[in-house]
Amino acid sequence: MSDFFDYLAWRGDLDFSASSLNDADALIFTQLVYLNFDSLLSDSFDEKMTLKELAEKFRNVVDFEKRKNLGLVINNKCVDLLFECAKTARFGKVFVSGYVNKYNASIEEQFSAVLFSSNDFRFVSFRGTDDTIVGWKEDFNLASLEQIPAQKDALDYLKKALRLGGKVFAGGHSKGGNLAIYAAAKLSPEEKEQINLVYNFDGPGFLRETLQQNDFKSIEKKTKSVYPQFSTIGMLFHHFKNFSVVRSNQKYIMQHDPFSWGLKATALDEKESLDKGSLHFYKTFNSWFEKLTLEKRKEFVNTFFSVLESPAARDLSELVENWGKNSLQIVKAIASLDSGTRKSTLHTALSIFKEAGAQLPELDA
Repeated sequence: MSDFFDYLAWRGDLDFSASSLNDADALIFTQLVYLNFDSLLSDSFDEKMTLKELAEKFRNVVDFEKRKNLGLVINNKCVDLLFECAKTARFGKVFVSGYVNKYNASIEEQFSAVLFSSNDFRFVSFRGTDDTIVGWKEDFNLASLEQIPAQKDALDYLKKALRLGGKVFAGGHSKGGNLAIYAAAKLSPEEKEQINLVYNFDGPGFLRETLQQNDFKSIEKKTKSVYPQFSTIGMLFHHFKNFSVVRSNQKYIMQHDPFSWGLKATALDEKESLDKGSLHFYKTFNSWFEKLTLEKRKEFVNTFFSVLESPAARDLSELVENWGKNSLQIVKAIASLDSGTRKSTLHTALSIFKEAGAQLPELDA
């Protein structure tokens, strides 16, 4: 199965004026935004540098060894992808600017975005969920909050990018895809005319009633959603009816990683439908979650993540790195819950993970 690096070797000699932006390019831009460009890039759209220049600065940054480790959920090959893109005529001359990176535990926000541009296009890329526990909680807050903080910032960012003029692409992987759809939906009718296409790569969806709103319906035809054959993150909540399915060489939740997705020329290697297991997860999770009242949804999310945060770990890497110590604190946190909450939280979490393909034991709550 061809991947990003095969694509760069095949198409890298053609710049965007010779061959216009395609699905493979869009997916690459949504992976590069996962890299930590703090102190390397300005948040101004006016202060820009080429991707080749940025790659060189990234390679020589003092804490390069730390930055190249992207944690448990983001593929470290993103670093290799940056360097390989920088070597090509296609990506090396692309300008990068407007880098924003926010993390705020108190308001439960994890947000980052960057603008890729050339004479032929502008691509607003929103970062998806990273390694932080706050970032994962923000995903689940989508089911109980009318607007999460990252969605507000995504809308503000996209509006600023549109003021530069011209047609604009927007996209993201994981939560980044959700942010791209939300931001585009909340634009004014005039601003929406500037949107060329919105890419959503396996991003969590929205409440059913949200997708029925006119502002979301108005951008449905400009949205391209892509899910791996066994999607789990993308099957959280609801999505537009029309979407594509891409083949993956991984299993279960590991298919969320786009480095496992197949490419075919300039497009994704698609199959006809999602796997039965993914469809079952979609129906099981959402039918359970929709039966909960708004308050019960908030209670579940807050309780579940308070357990994960009990060891005071900032991210999943820290949680796993000191698992012997942290697991004891997690057990104590679960034990401190009242019996009803403890049972529903534990068994619900286990059922979700099992539907996602994890081999977990039955536990007595």
